[in-house]
Amino acid sequence: MGLFELRQRSRTALATLLGASAIAYFGYHAVQGDRGIEEWFRLTGQLEALEKRQVLNATRIATLERRVGLLREETLDRDLLDERARAVLGLARPDEVIILGR
Repeated sequence: MGLFELRQRSRTALATLLGASAIAYFGYHAVQGDRGIEEWFRLTGQLEALEKRQVLNATRIATLERRVGLLREETLDRDLLDERARAVLGLARPDEVIILGR
């Protein structure tokens, strides 16, 4: 084995080692990095949870808007007004029976 052949093999081995190192580096970061596959799965799960929460909040908002609509002057529901006033002020007539909920 001559000196030329030894240099040639060492260059080939070095190039192979550098190529494998580059593949390992980029492969690791493709999976574990800030924008890698694991982060993508985590963010996807977070997005799904937030979308479910958005639907729940939209339902709550619609319910509250409907109740507020009943308290508007044009469409005032006297029973709802009476119920809310008694709940907020803690008032009841002497002849009423109070059943506590929640």
